[in-house]
Amino acid sequence: MTRKIINIVILLAILAVGLFGMVRSASADAVYHTERVALVPVGEAPLRSGAVVNIHANGPELYAKEVYHLNGAAADTSYQVLLLGYMGNSCSGVADLVVPTAVLLTNISGNGIASVVFTPEQMAGMNGLTVRVMWQVWNGATLDYQTGCTEVTLD
Repeated sequence: MTRKIINIVILLAILAVGLFGMVRSASADAVYHTERVALVPVGEAPLRSGAVVNIHANGPELYAKEVYHLNGAAADTSYQVLLLGYMGNSCSGVADLVVPTAVLLTNISGNGIASVVFTPEQMAGMNGLTVRVMWQVWNGATLDYQTGCTEVTLD
């Protein structure tokens, strides 16, 4: 019986090595690590919690992914998420780059999630830049939520 268990364990180990060997490798960004940036209400906009998760994978198909979360926002609402980029030392003044990234739809409880993927081709020519960014979430012409300013190094 013991010999049978050992053979099964060996077989499973060989299968695991074979399966992992077939998986295409991807590495995390060595310069900018995944960051969770809190979204805060602007004015009287309701919100229990919210965040932007900024992930830089530097993979062959996925350069970066941003995931947007709202919890306890306005119910059944469509929000436009904007990424604002600043080339200076702060997120003040007029943004040098404004990118509409995703539309976030909330449910009856005011919860919603959306994401956007940036490919290496979309980010071509930006390697080596360090930018300050912040995200804003708009309800039509009204700014309801935004993050603080964070520094992102693009490599």
